[in-house]
Amino acid sequence: RLTVETLLGLQLEVDHLRIAPCIPAAWDSYKIHYRYRETVYHITIRRVGAAAGQVSRVTVDGAERPDARIPLVDDRRKHFVEVELASSLCVAPHR
Repeated sequence: RLTVETLLGLQLEVDHLRIAPCIPAAWDSYKIHYRYRETVYHITIRRVGAAAGQVSRVTVDGAERPDARIPLVDDRRKHFVEVELASSLCVAPHR
């Protein structure tokens, strides 16, 4: 859970996920398959430009979100989330 919350940047807050990643500098993107009760969220987090750290855009099933939160519903369907990162606020060092 610690890795998911700090490095991958997913934090469960009641009925939504807040996105605040701190990814290694060598990563361009990564995918997370997150299960919420009987529903699966396929989340792709992608770096835009040379540096990344701050969430610049989030879409859930093609609809853009006004913030860096993913609403969670238990509808037993697959949901597809795209997250774009820009502006270097937090980039984990490359090891």
